[in-house]
Amino acid sequence: MTNQPVSVIFTGKLGDKDIFYRSLSELRGLDCVSQIVFSTWEAEAKESFDFLSKMGSQFDLVVTAAPEPQGWSGNMLSQMISLALGLRQVPEGNRVLKTRPDVFIEPAALTYVISKDGMLNLPDNFAPTSGIFDQKIWVWGVEATVPFYIHDLFFLATKRDMAKLINMDIRYDVLYQMSKEKIHIRRFLHPFINEFPIFERFLNIENVLGATDQFPNEYRYLVLEQLLEDDRYVRILALYYQIVRHYFSNDWGDGEVFQWRDQPEQVEFDAEMTVSEMLLGNTQLKAILPARDIYFQKITDGDYKSCAIGRRFEKAQEYLADLDDIRDACLEGDFDAFMTFAIDAGRNALDQLKIQHVKNET
Repeated sequence: MTNQPVSVIFTGKLGDKDIFYRSLSELRGLDCVSQIVFSTWEAEAKESFDFLSKMGSQFDLVVTAAPEPQGWSGNMLSQMISLALGLRQVPEGNRVLKTRPDVFIEPAALTYVISKDGMLNLPDNFAPTSGIFDQKIWVWGVEATVPFYIHDLFFLATKRDMAKLINMDIRYDVLYQMSKEKIHIRRFLHPFINEFPIFERFLNIENVLGATDQFPNEYRYLVLEQLLEDDRYVRILALYYQIVRHYFSNDWGDGEVFQWRDQPEQVEFDAEMTVSEMLLGNTQLKAILPARDIYFQKITDGDYKSCAIGRRFEKAQEYLADLDDIRDACLEGDFDAFMTFAIDAGRNALDQLKIQHVKNET
């Protein structure tokens, strides 16, 4: 609903006070923002007591703090607890923007999103999954090759849906040993993991794709090119695209969205671009982040310029459309065989890089 009041929760350490002050000033100028909360740690609140007291008086900022827990990889436990603590302050029925003190979100972008209707419009075979979220989740930065690799710098949801994005399940650490760069997969995957078991299986090989700082881009795209030749991987991506299409939005309008010290680059998908060019034509990028919702809409609708990879996606969408229950997607295949194929793709990529390195040295 577009008339829901919005609570803004800043989580984590204070960082840049100037950016935080600017955010508070701009947010208080928006009629739709009814509440601003800063959820942090006791030591941080004590250290910045005078500044936070001033912000509380000037902007009606609510500050809540707790002892900082022992960290998991990527500070995920701290992030989850901080959001849970802040969410306790939010009235029922509000939408919630989760962000950080070192991020400035442009008021026009936030106003644009808040004005949008987030109601779900699911295909018939998605009906069994209708309880996962009440409304769409607004995010920024949805990776196109690794399911649920979604940027978690800031995102907006109803309070009830936001609570579902607080996940302290240790299976991701114990069973899958997820790389810290992609640890936020666990946040956005978790509401779907029991309904779509294929994505939990995929966690066993997600590191093969190498979308981390530990792998060179050359490795990542050598692996990706091999995987895109396999219909099983394309079907998994096609299913992921449908979930993104129906449960998330990456549309923050046409202008600048936010300012941050390490802002990733997004890729525009236009009418003249093939899927092959989109996924394999940006090898300078560690992550393929399509701008807005256009890419995911066009792939699920089959509205794009033809190419070999694009035709595989067409067949994958036909396969998904024929399912009575979308939760059955990709479960009929031999996933162990696919895991072997993916691991071999990683080994092949490493071998090619070693050969190239030797050639460069001679």
